[in-house]
Amino acid sequence: MDKLWNLKTATGVAICLAAGVSQAVLAAPPATDGTKAEIAATLHTLEKALARGDSATQISKLLYAEDDLLTGEGETGGTRGMAATIKDVQGWMDSLGPGGTKGCKYTIVDPVVSSTTTFSSFLLLHCKANPPVLAKDQDLRMMYVWRKQPEGWRVVLEVYEEGKL
Repeated sequence: MDKLWNLKTATGVAICLAAGVSQAVLAAPPATDGTKAEIAATLHTLEKALARGDSATQISKLLYAEDDLLTGEGETGGTRGMAATIKDVQGWMDSLGPGGTKGCKYTIVDPVVSSTTTFSSFLLLHCKANPPVLAKDQDLRMMYVWRKQPEGWRVVLEVYEEGKL
């Protein structure tokens, strides 16, 4: 009976600790809110750059780290490093048609995971149709892992696939 009581007690304590830890993780500390605001500002700056018609090189250097890795649905492999990223970004911009980047908006989807130097976020990217090149709206689900660098937050890992939530 003592062993059973000890097991029940230990299990109860573990459940209470786990609940406390999960509540602590779910409750976003002020640092997370501040970091999320910085990431949102970076994405807003990116949207403005896309609307202005900035080049793939400018967009890539604004968003990605030099040592990034991008991979997505339907790709045979990942893209590593800035030179390859610029080519990928140019291909994506071309797929939207002339001026197509003007209709793109990012949305951060909670929850996020944050520290003072890293930030992981699930994003939705919506680009409006731009016929005849982009016949219908483009919606992408994306996971970004960001790293704080001297020039600001930059994406070090991107995973993407088509679709909405």
